[in-house]
Order: sequence, then structure tokens, then C-alpha cells
Amino acid sequence: MMKTANDLGYGSVKAIIDDKEIQFPSVFTIEREQDIASPVEFESKSQKDEYMKEFLNHMDVTISSSSIKTPGRFLIGQNAVDQNLPLTHFDINDYAGKAESDYSLILTLSMIAGAAVEQAYEEGKDLSEPLKVNTRMAAALPVKEGSNIETKNMYRERYAGSTHQVTFHNFKNPITVTIEFDKVFVATEGETAQLFISTGKDKDLTKKIKEDFDTRYPEMASLVKAEDLIQAKNVVSIDIGAGTVDIVVIVNGKALVSASYSLSEGYDNALEEALEVLRDKKFNFSSVAELKEFLATKPSPLSRGRYEAVQKVVYAQLEPFCDRIVTEVSRSVRKAGATIEVVYVHGGGSIPMKDQTMLRTKLEDKLKDFNGGQVVPVIWIPKEKAQTLNRDGLEFIVDHAK
Repeated sequence: MMKTANDLGYGSVKAIIDDKEIQFPSVFTIEREQDIASPVEFESKSQKDEYMKEFLNHMDVTISSSSIKTPGRFLIGQNAVDQNLPLTHFDINDYAGKAESDYSLILTLSMIAGAAVEQAYEEGKDLSEPLKVNTRMAAALPVKEGSNIETKNMYRERYAGSTHQVTFHNFKNPITVTIEFDKVFVATEGETAQLFISTGKDKDLTKKIKEDFDTRYPEMASLVKAEDLIQAKNVVSIDIGAGTVDIVVIVNGKALVSASYSLSEGYDNALEEALEVLRDKKFNFSSVAELKEFLATKPSPLSRGRYEAVQKVVYAQLEPFCDRIVTEVSRSVRKAGATIEVVYVHGGGSIPMKDQTMLRTKLEDKLKDFNGGQVVPVIWIPKEKAQTLNRDGLEFIVDHAK
């Protein structure tokens, strides 16, 4: 039985399959006839071993499933990016969401099948014979979708209600993988992150949480222990993703659905707005992905001036986005009607926003209005953990599920 913890983000897929950590961009390319490459051939066994070890970076698939209506042959994730072909990705402006999108299944089924091929090759199995996978999966949806029981059931059924077949076309002879789902657990993004924090399983994470608290709130450092922070029962979890911001309110240790909201925009939406301004200023960026890559790369002395000018435009677009997050948090806390003890901020978008924006200060100022003027600590999850908390929470669910 394969175990899959699948955090399918608008920006990247973060997963753990049978203890193997996986991450790749949430994109694919629908291949045209002229895009189809010749079958891969190897000059040596070591070359083949190297290729198969990274097979998830080379996925070239067709999928046969009654749950998917999008036809075609797809290059998945990193392979799509590497080919410099037009990319298909989640529409971050679309209200349909992940549960209804074929893209969710295309990326997930390809990943599970790719992991099965890697495992089979490692075990020396004959890849000319069809592979069969039975997996138990935990996945997550944004609050807006995850709080709707019909949406959750529909999403679960798209996986569990069908047998799916993925065929890899990398080689002269195709590799076929049949996937069946034993059980599918659908959780809510943000809630899974908070679940993982509260387990205290990751000692380094707990240590970093306390360090962030002590640095920001030195006057309370000696009064509050790390266990007080991670085991707080009344919490707001803010998950800033590429396409959504999920604000989950947890009261007495349980998520309060009526006070939890999804903001239907994320860090990439703010970058889209910045992109328009940058084009007006004659900066040549073709996509948000290209802009993100530029911002994440350390500039050379020759490009520093351009880098700082671009950075300034992006930062200016982020503050209105911060204000919209604060407004949604205010609405959540008012609806919850409970005293919030601590706020956690995480997700891929939180990494640049920690230093690039005034979000923490704005949240602190707003939360004082609900706490008699007293500070409610706002904790920033460290960048090395910020993107994987939901994934780690999903792994905990799939490991402990009956």
C-alpha cells in the first residue's frame, strides 16, 4: 500500500510518497505533434540510473480516467518548464477552484504514477509489465472549498470512484501504471498546518517558533514557553499561497468553519499587478514565473540597478494586498467571537512578505482592537518550513488514519 500526502498548491506540488519528499512546479504542457521528442536512449547503465532516480523531473504522459475530460499528452512539472513550451497552470483568477479542475488530477495522478515507476526501477522490476498502485492519500483544499461537504465529497470521489491509467512515453516502449485509491482524506489548508505545529514532532520548527517570538516580543520571552505557543487552543492560521490566502480560525482546538475564509487571491496575483506596472515602465517580463525567478536570483553588480528598480515596484504592489489580508483577518476574528492567543503566518507567499512588507505590524495593530489594546503575537514560520506545513500535516493524517 502506497501512502501519499499531497499538498497541491497553485505554485507548486509539495508531497511525501512513502517517505520520499517531492516538489515540482504546478504546471504542465499539452504537447502538439511538433513538440513530441524522440524516445530517450542511454549510453550506459549509470546514465540510465541517474535518469530514473530523477524520473519525476522527466514525466511525459497520457492519462486515461473517467474523472478527467482534458485530452492530450502532457509534459508535467519540471519537464514542462525545461522544454520552454507554453505552460498550462491553475488560473489564479478562476472561482472554480481546485476540486473541479482537471489540472489537480493531471498533476496528482502523474506524480503518483511517476513515484511508482521510480520505486519499481529501484526494486529491479520489469517496466515492460504494467504496474499497479493502490494508494491511501490525504489531500487538502482551500477553506472556501474544504468547508463545503459536497465539494469535499465530489473531490474525494474523483479519485476514489475510478480506476486511473497513466502511460509514460519517455522511452521506445511505453510504461503503464494503473492507480486505485484505497482511501482519500480531504482536509482544509491551514488547518493541516496547525495540526502539524501542535504535534511538536518537528523539534527544530518548535525551536524556530520560539526564537521568532523571543526576537519580536522580548518583553514576553521569559513568560511564555515554546509549548505554550505550539499548543495554543485559540489560533489564527494565515496561509499565503500563490493563488489564495487561507485564514483558518481555530477555537478550543477545533477549526471554526463559519469564521474561516479564503481570500481568492495570493502572492502571484500581487505580482500580476506589479507586472502591469513594470511593463508600463518598459521592463521586459513575459510572466509571473519569470518575475519570481528574477526576484529570487541574487543580482550581479551589473544588474543591481535593474533589480532594485523592479523590487521597488513589486513592494509597492504588495501593501494593498497586505491590507486585504488584514481586512479578512479582522472579519474572521470578529465572527469567531473568541480571544485569539497567537497568529501563525506561513505558505510560499509569506517568505518574501516577511521582509518586503508591513504585514506583521498591520496585523498586530488590527488585533489589538480585539484584545483590549494588548498585543497578540504574530509568528512567522521560517522559510525552510513555510511551504511544507500543510504537506507535513497531511502526512500525519495519512499515517494515523484508521
